[in-house]
Amino acid sequence: MIRKHYGEWLLGAFAAGIVLGTAAVNLAGNGFRERAGEFEAFLAGSLAAGGGQGWELLKAVAVQRLGETALLWALGRTAAARICCCGLAAYLGISVSAVLAVFTLENGMMGLPLYLASVLPQGLCYIPVWLFLAGSAGSHGRMPVRYVLAGAAILGAGICCESFVSPWIFRRLWGW
Repeated sequence: MIRKHYGEWLLGAFAAGIVLGTAAVNLAGNGFRERAGEFEAFLAGSLAAGGGQGWELLKAVAVQRLGETALLWALGRTAAARICCCGLAAYLGISVSAVLAVFTLENGMMGLPLYLASVLPQGLCYIPVWLFLAGSAGSHGRMPVRYVLAGAAILGAGICCESFVSPWIFRRLWGW
C-alpha cells in the first residue's frame, strides 16, 4: 500500500475537483451558462465607476470569504479535519474550473485573461491563508495571535482586491 502525504491528498482532491467542474459545465449545456450570465451581469453592474454597487460587492464578498475562512478554521479543529479539508479542496477545484470553463465558452480566447483577472489578484492573498489553515488542520494546538492578525490582514487585502482591483482590471480588458 502506498502511503500518501496530506499535501498530496489535498492536491489530488483539487485536481479531481477541476476535472469534475469542467465536465459539469460541458455537460450541463446552456442552462448553466445562462445562470452564470447572472453573475456576469452582477459583475458588470459593479464595474460602474463610483457607483454604490462596488460597496455592495464588497459586502457580499466579505460575507462569503469570511464565512469560508471561518468554516475552514472550524473544520480544521474537528476529528475529521483532514478529510474535510480535502473535500473543501475538491469544492475549490470545481469552482475554479467551472468559472474558467464558462468564461472560455462565453468569450473564446478572451476567456483566459478574463478568468485570470477574476481570480488572480485576490488569489494571491487567499491561497496563503487557506493553505496555512489547511496545513494546520488536525493539530489542535493554539495559533499565535500574530498569525491570526496577519491572516486577517491578508484576508482583508484579498477581499478588497476582489471587490475593487478585479473589476478595475475587467474595465481595462473589456474597454468599459
